[in-house]
Amino acid sequence: PGAPRRGPPLSMQPPVVSHMPTPQGMGGGPGGPGGPGMGGMMTPREGNQDSDEEDRQSCMIVGQTGTFSADLPHARAYCMTRPFQVTDQKLGSEEGGNNEGYCPNCFCYVCDVKASECQGWLRGGHCHAHDKDPYWKALREFTRTDMLSNSPLLMALGCDEAARAEAHRWCVNGLLAFHRYRDGEPGPGGVVHHSFQHVTDVASNAMKAIVGHLSGPKGPRTTLAVLDGISCSIVCNTWRPVNPQDPKHKWFKGTFAAYKAIIEQLEKYWVLAIVHTSTRSVPPQALAIMAQRLRKLSKMAGKEVAAAGNPPPANPPLTHAVSACERGWTHPVVVSILEGQCQDLSQREAQTLQRARLHVLERAQRWKEAYHYAIFHGHVAKSLAYMVRAGRQADVIQMVLRQTALAGGAKCVPVCSELVTCNQPDMGMRLAIYCAFGDYDRDNQTEEQLVSSRMPYVEWLAHYVIPLLDANEASQRNSNGPVCGAVESARRDAEEWARSVLEDLPRHVAAPLAEAPLGSLYSAAMYRVERVAALCALAIPALAVPAGKVLVKHGDPCAAASVALLSIPRGDTNMLAWAVQELLPKLGMSTFGPSMQNWTADTVPPAAQLSLAMGLLGAGEAVEAVRWAVSSSLHGAPASHEVAYAHFEKPREYRRCELTPFVEAAQQAGDESNALLLAELQLWWDPSWAHLEVVHRLSSPQKFGLRRQQLQALALNDSTCRPEVRVEVLAREGFHSQAAAVLSSLAHSDGFQSFNNTLRAAFELLGQDFLSQNAPFVDAIWPLLEQAINTKDFSDGADGAAELLVTVQPQRLLAIYDNQLEYWKGQLQQNNVLTPQVKGAFKSWVARCKRLYGAAGQGDAWDRRFQDMSSKLRRKASLAGLFSELTGGSATPGGSLSYAGTPSVGTPSVSTPQMPPGGGG
Repeated sequence: PGAPRRGPPLSMQPPVVSHMPTPQGMGGGPGGPGGPGMGGMMTPREGNQDSDEEDRQSCMIVGQTGTFSADLPHARAYCMTRPFQVTDQKLGSEEGGNNEGYCPNCFCYVCDVKASECQGWLRGGHCHAHDKDPYWKALREFTRTDMLSNSPLLMALGCDEAARAEAHRWCVNGLLAFHRYRDGEPGPGGVVHHSFQHVTDVASNAMKAIVGHLSGPKGPRTTLAVLDGISCSIVCNTWRPVNPQDPKHKWFKGTFAAYKAIIEQLEKYWVLAIVHTSTRSVPPQALAIMAQRLRKLSKMAGKEVAAAGNPPPANPPLTHAVSACERGWTHPVVVSILEGQCQDLSQREAQTLQRARLHVLERAQRWKEAYHYAIFHGHVAKSLAYMVRAGRQADVIQMVLRQTALAGGAKCVPVCSELVTCNQPDMGMRLAIYCAFGDYDRDNQTEEQLVSSRMPYVEWLAHYVIPLLDANEASQRNSNGPVCGAVESARRDAEEWARSVLEDLPRHVAAPLAEAPLGSLYSAAMYRVERVAALCALAIPALAVPAGKVLVKHGDPCAAASVALLSIPRGDTNMLAWAVQELLPKLGMSTFGPSMQNWTADTVPPAAQLSLAMGLLGAGEAVEAVRWAVSSSLHGAPASHEVAYAHFEKPREYRRCELTPFVEAAQQAGDESNALLLAELQLWWDPSWAHLEVVHRLSSPQKFGLRRQQLQALALNDSTCRPEVRVEVLAREGFHSQAAAVLSSLAHSDGFQSFNNTLRAAFELLGQDFLSQNAPFVDAIWPLLEQAINTKDFSDGADGAAELLVTVQPQRLLAIYDNQLEYWKGQLQQNNVLTPQVKGAFKSWVARCKRLYGAAGQGDAWDRRFQDMSSKLRRKASLAGLFSELTGGSATPGGSLSYAGTPSVGTPSVSTPQMPPGGGG
């Protein structure tokens, strides 16, 4: 059992007239032995095309005696004298076994020579080879293809036996991957799936090995050997499907893109390995042989790329690797570029080769040559870092001042780091200051673009200067309490310095930065931090808030407060809102106390006032927080003494408002009047049942009754009020039909998506207790809910609302979903052709039903139902693939699917018959 299939005896076959093959030609081609039962030993003659000379030299078989397979040359797997057993072993046994033995006419399937002459019969395991195993087919292809097994490059490189063996191993692995790709794997419905993943996995593993050799002790020679092996196996094969129209074979999309990506990545490694290798005195004849071999591979790969039908690429595959061979480090053009003498820009090399050369020059610390090479190829920003390494630090800032385009886009951030690494921290800080706060290119950028291009330098400055602070100094600066004198003094001096520097920034950054004044109370590190903070606030106002966030992220909220204290007096409300929320709780009121004395309701915008109130509340300043909350809420509302008598039922401009924390803070402080005022202002701006409850806690029964009537009038008459609030109020007041009318009007005017979102929000406001105790309300909205679930304009809101209600009325809701699922299940069974509309609808309803069953706590019931349904529908061959998608995806237990646009039974298509009565929708 499991042995290769043999054909019928020759006596049972029709008479055959054929050539007697020579021993070297019996394999039947690289794909394996020929016809079944014959071991591939005979090739049929094609018509009557042989010449008379061939007829005279050929041997004609006119009859037979004895056993055909025993008397003629045959592959070992087809020997009738010594039966063959299929095994997974890849090595033969010295002691001898079943497959290790052979008859005089047995030939090696891999080498195509007599078994007695095979060099790998036991050591290579060729005794176990047969034409049904892709590994042996790959090894046979490798052995019989001279380009693969006898690479002239390996000999030219002088590779040792280990390097040759590894190159051959990766070549065979690549061939094996292509055999598996072409053979495919059987899938549902008898369809064979051909996945290119076999090839991409082998190529990825080979590239990992290449990286290891490139940086390992074996060096680039082994790297080139592995590259030669894997590249030949990839290029000598084809990505093209054999018969893409055959329905029994599925060739996955994206195969060509994967093949092309592998070739491109191999080319990058070829270039890098060649550039590395040529620095180690590889003989010129080896580079010439490598270039010749790469040209051949390039031609073969070009044909495969062109087979996709796309326009031919500007550079055929592997041409950059050929250029790397032809232009080594000693090439006159390359030498002139490295010396800075070449002026002919047409000699610029390809991007792949540029990256490889710069990588090698960096590792060798040949900074001057790297600078010349980068400048020649237009990498001006990168050349600045090389200039620093080459000892020309003084020229860097002058070059940036002359070419301001170098400063934008964070190009000089690595240069700043290089300057610090080369013991030039002052120069690095000056360069970063100019790039972050310079007056270049402001008119050509929007505020967003300006912040995006400058913030990397602010980030670098914060990352550099803040760690210079002493630990005790940093702790003292950022403690929650009074600001120390050293910080205040540093802030004043830094502000004065920043204002003077910004008048002529290029002139100031060209010279060393001034140190802290003699006899100052603060350290040089603190002075650096405060100077950066002052520049963030004064140079570009748009940088203030993002710079403050960066300073906080790097552990110095005190510096962020310095930015805020300079920005807020100029009317930066965004900074005010951010500072009081983020900095006030960390540093306390004492940080902003002196500045806050000048803040009034006229100078601070209402939105910023509320942010200020939230910050004060977080800092524990309840009295001040309540004062600013009242001031913010009264803006646009009736005066404080008129709020109690205001007409709350009149339409007005509403806004979302949450003042309950301030109400509670006022109550705790004993300020009942402001607590009630804030509660009523909250109801004025954002009428809702929850806010009415807050008023109820603080007011008399008469006042509460009045506000309740006014809120009821708003819900009935004011269409500008939030619809979910109207539905909640009307439902709680018992106006169920009016609540349904609000929802119906919303569905007709804004569509079911808005209706679904409103209904879900209303259910959340009402809560499950109310829904379970008020069946009349559910009955009133039920027709609308059912229509929303079944509508073709499906949105997630409908299922969201159903999830909240299904725990209250599970059977009633699940029946709607079950009805839809049964309908589309019937469509699957009736239609001979599985249309995308029917397929998509069924998959969507499976996902939705699973979701609702889960929300109802009946996940086990859904699992049983899905298994029963799938077992019945799988019997139809055309549905096997659909259920494979469902079981392989997340429609099975443990996952969830979501489809934005679920066809309902009320929206049939051309291939969908009309739904039966009672189907919903």
